[in-house]
Amino acid sequence: MTAVGNGRGDHRRDGGVALLEIAPREDTRLPVAGRPRVPGWTLLFLLPAVLLAGSLLAVPLAVTFVRSWIVEGGPGVANYLSVLGDGQTRHAIWNTLQWILFAPAVCVCGGLLLALLVRYSGPWRSLLLAAAAAPFAVSAFVTGLTFRLLFDPDPDRGTVSALVATLGGSEGGVVLLDPSGIAWVLGFAFVWGWLGATLVVLGTGAPTLPPELRRVGRAYGIRRQRWLGSVVLPALRPVIAVALLTVLVAAARVFDLVLAAAPGSVQNDAEVVGLHWWRWQDDLGAGASAALAVLPAAALSVAALATVWLLGRWWPAPEPPTSPESDLPRTRPLRLVVRISGALIVVASLAPLLVLLLTSLRSPRDAATGGWWQAGWGLESYRAAFASGELTDALGSTAIRATVATALLLLCAVPAAYAMAWGALPRAAVRTLGIGFAVLAVVPVQAVADPLSAALRGARLAGAPTALTLLHVAFGIPFAVLLLRAVFRGVPQREVMRARHGDPNPGTALLAVVSRCWPALLAVGVFEFVQVWNDFVVGLLLGGPENNLVTLVIQGQARQFGTSWGVTAAGALATLIVPLVLVLTTGRWVARGFIAGMAR
Repeated sequence: MTAVGNGRGDHRRDGGVALLEIAPREDTRLPVAGRPRVPGWTLLFLLPAVLLAGSLLAVPLAVTFVRSWIVEGGPGVANYLSVLGDGQTRHAIWNTLQWILFAPAVCVCGGLLLALLVRYSGPWRSLLLAAAAAPFAVSAFVTGLTFRLLFDPDPDRGTVSALVATLGGSEGGVVLLDPSGIAWVLGFAFVWGWLGATLVVLGTGAPTLPPELRRVGRAYGIRRQRWLGSVVLPALRPVIAVALLTVLVAAARVFDLVLAAAPGSVQNDAEVVGLHWWRWQDDLGAGASAALAVLPAAALSVAALATVWLLGRWWPAPEPPTSPESDLPRTRPLRLVVRISGALIVVASLAPLLVLLLTSLRSPRDAATGGWWQAGWGLESYRAAFASGELTDALGSTAIRATVATALLLLCAVPAAYAMAWGALPRAAVRTLGIGFAVLAVVPVQAVADPLSAALRGARLAGAPTALTLLHVAFGIPFAVLLLRAVFRGVPQREVMRARHGDPNPGTALLAVVSRCWPALLAVGVFEFVQVWNDFVVGLLLGGPENNLVTLVIQGQARQFGTSWGVTAAGALATLIVPLVLVLTTGRWVARGFIAGMAR
């Protein structure tokens, strides 16, 4: 008797006995009527991340928002009108809006252009990406200090001033640390710190574009002039969204960069809302300070929601990148342009770090009176930086805190991201969670600082290392969940179903997905470790000096900028060794992890 096939038209005989093969498949369609039942494990997987982010970020943000509408006599807009009526406050708001527009536009557009260069850099691609990624390991506070040193107006100490004086044949340098030039210094500093990170993400993602896109484009008659806008950019939407969201997280915490780079005499001209809030919150009053904290949070939320929409655009899985040699330009002039441009990228990425290193090798007195190019190098500044033992203790405590926070973040974010991707949640629930995490990913610390400080004091946890660690985890969860959810959602459904049928335990399928997406977990872990290690504003506003953060120790050493350059440079360099080594050793896999969900 002819056997019934397995659905693919094949028939078998076995002694006249019909063999029936049925491939079991889980019905993932929604029921026709009624509400879909959400598995209990989905809610369990979501609970830690939602609980931490909700209690430590969402609730304090809601409290700040409510306070911003409370005035004498009842709710109203008086607090917002009061804030907007002050000229200096409006100036800080305008500076913040400029940062929100400037940071993503310059870093992403510049990253795209440089990614094209990296694509054609051949065997030098790894060197370019490593050099570009190095500034990501430097904290914003140390970046501000480094660029303040670079642009010191004294030509005997400032590298840029000395170079201008030498080329111009004059004794005067260039003055950019003034009201008219400080914006340029801050812009250069931010771009130096984050352009490389976006370049690594975009430069790794561009070669993975599906090769069939070119054939499809030709079939539809897309000409070379329209290729970038019609094919390449739409295909890169998800990876551009990752870069945008990363830079927005940095733009939301530009507080420490401005505080370190801008001299006190020009901070009124350069200050952003966060810095203005920190300096004048007691004078503003509870309602007005809450309103001031809400305004940048609202602007950043709008930008973050747009990036999350881009993050949801999926493409088929990419082909492996082409070899570096095949991407080399065929004409000699183009090869020369690529090599010169690549050399400039390496120099621009490493020069500030080299200046910091050479400054740290001068004695405190020599560093205060002369630049790094003058004779007299040694380790005296390092001995002075570590003399009190405070920096050594801070390095140890920061390493422990960053490690614990990274582990807790992964334990909370991985199950939550899997539940959002494969937990049979209703589409409306997934969309609501995505919107919530997007808003919380870019929330400024100032928008939640007052309610959190009050809650920590009430619980007698103010200044406790454990409380600060949990705060770091809460601030990192939203970004981690958004990225991992996009990556997990890209795993083929048949593989998830196969793991579930093999073992009903939801943890088995989770492990199967995690094993396939381990570069994304590494990327999230490295990003969290570096962010916690380099943190300044969370520790300053919510932790206090007793938490012994390395950035706060460096701030103490840098109080006398002109006379303590050697000690400050030595301490700053000591603090960036660990994150720099981590970024350089894991950069290749971290970049793969950031773009893992791009083409799904």
